[in-house]
Amino acid sequence: MTPFISELDNGLRVLLLESHSAPVATFWVWYGVGSRNEIPGWTGISHWVEHMLFKGTPTYPKGVLTRAIERLGGRWNAFTSWDVTAYHEVLPAEHLPFVIGLEADRMRHTLFEPEEVESERTVIISEREGAENFPTSHLSEEVNALAFKVHSYRHPVIGWKSDLRRMTRDDLYRHYRTYYHPRNALVVAVGAFDTPQVLPLIRQAFGDIDSGPEIPPVLPEEPPQEGERRVVLQRPGGATPYVQMAFRVPAAAHPDFPALMILDGALSGLGGARGGNAGGAARSSRLYRALVDRGLAAEASSSLYPTRDPGLLRVGATVRTGVAVGAVEEAILDQLDLLTRQEVPPEELARVKRQAKAQFVYARDGVHGLGYMVGFYAMVDRPDAFFTLQDRLEQVTAADVQRAAAATVTPRQRTVGWYLPQEGAQSAAAAAVVPPVVHWRAEAAGMPAMSSPVVGPGQIQRAVLPHGLRLLTVDRPGSGMVALQSLIAAGSLFDGDRPGLARFAAATLQRGTRGLSARELAEQMDGLGATLAILPGAEVVGVAGRMLSEDVSTYLRLVREVLTAPSFPAAEVEKARGELLTALRVSAMDTRYVAEQTFRRLAFPPGHPHAQPPAGDEHVLQGLDAGALAAFHDRYFRPARTILVLVGDLRPDQAVAEVEKALGSWTRGSTTADPAVPAARAPDAVRRETVALPGKSQSDIVVGGVAVDRRDPAYYAVALATYILGGLGMMGRVGERVREAMGMAYYAHVEARAGLLAGPWWARAGVHPSNVQRAVDAIVEEVGKFQREGPTPAEVADARDYLIGSLAVRLETHGGLAAALAEIELYDLGLDYLLRYPAIIRGVSPEEMQAAAQRFPTDRYALAIAGPET
Repeated sequence: MTPFISELDNGLRVLLLESHSAPVATFWVWYGVGSRNEIPGWTGISHWVEHMLFKGTPTYPKGVLTRAIERLGGRWNAFTSWDVTAYHEVLPAEHLPFVIGLEADRMRHTLFEPEEVESERTVIISEREGAENFPTSHLSEEVNALAFKVHSYRHPVIGWKSDLRRMTRDDLYRHYRTYYHPRNALVVAVGAFDTPQVLPLIRQAFGDIDSGPEIPPVLPEEPPQEGERRVVLQRPGGATPYVQMAFRVPAAAHPDFPALMILDGALSGLGGARGGNAGGAARSSRLYRALVDRGLAAEASSSLYPTRDPGLLRVGATVRTGVAVGAVEEAILDQLDLLTRQEVPPEELARVKRQAKAQFVYARDGVHGLGYMVGFYAMVDRPDAFFTLQDRLEQVTAADVQRAAAATVTPRQRTVGWYLPQEGAQSAAAAAVVPPVVHWRAEAAGMPAMSSPVVGPGQIQRAVLPHGLRLLTVDRPGSGMVALQSLIAAGSLFDGDRPGLARFAAATLQRGTRGLSARELAEQMDGLGATLAILPGAEVVGVAGRMLSEDVSTYLRLVREVLTAPSFPAAEVEKARGELLTALRVSAMDTRYVAEQTFRRLAFPPGHPHAQPPAGDEHVLQGLDAGALAAFHDRYFRPARTILVLVGDLRPDQAVAEVEKALGSWTRGSTTADPAVPAARAPDAVRRETVALPGKSQSDIVVGGVAVDRRDPAYYAVALATYILGGLGMMGRVGERVREAMGMAYYAHVEARAGLLAGPWWARAGVHPSNVQRAVDAIVEEVGKFQREGPTPAEVADARDYLIGSLAVRLETHGGLAAALAEIELYDLGLDYLLRYPAIIRGVSPEEMQAAAQRFPTDRYALAIAGPET
C-alpha cells in the first residue's frame, strides 16, 4: 500500500490511498479536537459539536443531509474520542465528489440554531444516561478520573451531566470556530478512484477555506504517578463485581509504543484474535489462561489505546459469581509481574507477531475500516504511521517487551478500581470488562460509474458434497485472505423445553476436541492470526472466521475439529457453565436485555423459539451436563444441515478440494425433523409489563408485534415500510419524531426480524423514565399515520435508492459477501438473487408498503419497559 500524502496551502493535510478491489470509496475528515481540548465546565463540548454538524448548513438544511447520502447508497456517521473528532462516509466510488463537497461545506457553514441546540441537549443527556445503566461505565469513569490528576484525559468524552446542562449555543459555536478549519484537519480518502482525479476535487472544495486560528495549546501536563491509587465503587445496578486497572503509558509516537502493543497482545491477543470469544481475550493469551481458564473470571482482557499524549494501558475482568474480587486482582497482578521478570518466550512472541501480520492483511478487506486505521494513526502519531507500523512491530524483541513492562506495569503507576454490587442487587453477556476509550457517535459532475460488485451464477461456485454439505465459493484473487461463513441448523429452535441448550453447546465447541486440547486448539488458531467465532442464534448457529490464504488447509483442519469432534471435557464444561451463568446474571440487570426478553414473552406464545430468553434459563444451564451437550451436537451438527461459504484469495476448485479433504469424512447422521412451532399472532389487547431495576438512569422501551418470515411474499414490502418508519434519514419517521422533534432519546428506531420463522417487529427507544408514555404514544402515532396515509413519493424513492445503491457497500468485504451468500442459500433465493435484487425492490409499490404496515399492531401491541425504580 503506497499512500499519497500532501498538504494544501491552507494547512489541510491530505492522505489518499487507492484500492480497486470493489467499486466503493470512503471519505474521512479528522479534526484534532476531543476531550483532550476541554476544561472543567465545558466537558463534552467536542462531542456535542459533533452532533451539531448533522443539523444542516444553508446549502444542505437539516433533514437533507442524511437523505442525500442514502439516495446515493451510502452511509455516514461520526465519533468523538479523547484526541479526535472524525466524520466519515462510505458509498459507491462514483459519488465521492459529492461527499467531498459536503464535508467542505460542513467545515465552515454548519448551522447552530438555538432550538436545535436545546433539542440536542436532551438527546445527549439521554445518551449519557443510557451509558449510566452499565456498572462498567461508572467504574471506567472513576478509574479514568483517578489515573489522571490534571490532564484532560480524565474527563469523560461525553462530558459530565452538570456541564451538559449549562453549556450554551454560543459556547458550542465558539468551539466549532476554534477547531474546525484546515489547519486542524486531515482528510482521508480510500477506495476505487484515481488520485489525479480526486486531489483536484479536494483542492477545489477545501482550498479556499481560511486556514483558521492557531490551536489553543493543551497546557496541563500530567505529573508522574508516585504510588498506587485505588477506588471501590459500590452501588446498585449490577449483578457481579468488576475489576479494572490502569497503567500510565507513553504517547503513540513514542519509540516504545510498538513494544507495548506486543505486550498487550501477550496479555489478551491482538485485534481479531479476540473477536467472537466469550472470554474477552484470545484463548491462548495470558489473561484468558490465568483468569477465565481457572474459573476466576467470566471475561478478562487488556486494552491499549494509542493517544497523542501519554495515555493508559487498561486491564480488567468480570468476576465469576462466588469468586473473591481480591483473588481476581491477585491473578492479574501475577501475570503483569511475570512480564516484568521474564522475557516472552519465542513461540509466544511469534504468535503475537503473526496475529499482527494477519491484522494488516485483514485491514485491506474493506475501504471503510482501512480509512479509519490510516487516519487514526496519522492523527495520534505521524502521517505514515500506519504504513510503517507492521515493520516496527516485527522489530520488537522479547527484551523490548520486558523492558516496556518493567517501566509500565509497576505498583507505583497502578490505578485500581473495583465495582461491587450494592446489597439487594438482583440476580440475572457481560459488557466489555475493559471499556475502550469511547467513540461517542452521532447518528449523505461526478466520477465515472464503477463496475458492479454484485456477483451472480458466473462468479459463484456451488457444490453439494456427497454427505450433503452445501458449499459456495467466490474467488477474489490477490487479497491474501479468505473469509468463512457457515450456517448450521442447530439454533435455540431445537432447545425444546431446555432453553439455553443450543447456546451452551455452542459455547463448548472450542473447549477441546478428540484430537486437540482446548489449549492446543487455541494456540494453533491464534498462531495463525486467524479468527473463528461460534454465534448461536434462534434458528441456526453461525460460524464466522477469516484466515490468511496461505493457511487455508491448516485452518479448515481446525474447523473440522471444532465442528465435528468436540469432546466436551468435564472441566471445560464447568468453566463454560460458570461464564454463561455470570453473563446471564449480568444480562438480568441490563435494561435493554430485560425489555427485549419481556417483550418476547408478551408477543410470542409459550414454547415459541422467539419467546425463549436469548441468554437461556438459569435452572436449565445449571442442570445440563456434558452428555446432554454431546447428544445435542451429535443430533444437529451434521453436514446435511450445514451451509459453508468461502470468499477470498482461493480458486473454486482449490476450495472444493480443501473442504472435501477437511470435512469429507464428517458423518452424515440420521435425518432430524424440525420441531413443531406454535403459531405467533398479534395479542388480543395491549399487553404491557414494566420491570424495575435498581441503580438505573434510563428506561428502555420495546413495543410492537410479530413480523413475517423471510420467504413471505410480503417480506420486501415489510422491509421497505420498516426502513421508512425506523431507518431512513435520522432513524426514520420514529427517530425523527422521538429524537429530533421531541428530543427525548438518543436512539429510537424500528426493526423487523425475518428468518425461517417470523420474528419480532418492534420499535425501540431509550428515554428518561418521565418520558416513557410520551415516547410510546409518539411511536404508535407515527406507525398509525403511515398505516392511514402510506409513504410519500420522496420516502419511497429514497428508500429504494438506498437499499439498491448500498448493495455495493454491503458486499465490499469478503465477510459481507460470504454472509450474504449464506443467507441466499439458507432461504433458497437462487444464485442470481443479487442480480435480481434491484428489480425486486423497485417492484414494491407504495400501496404494498402501506398494506404491509397494517401488520404492525397499533391498538393491541406488546409493550415492555425496563428502567429505574419509581
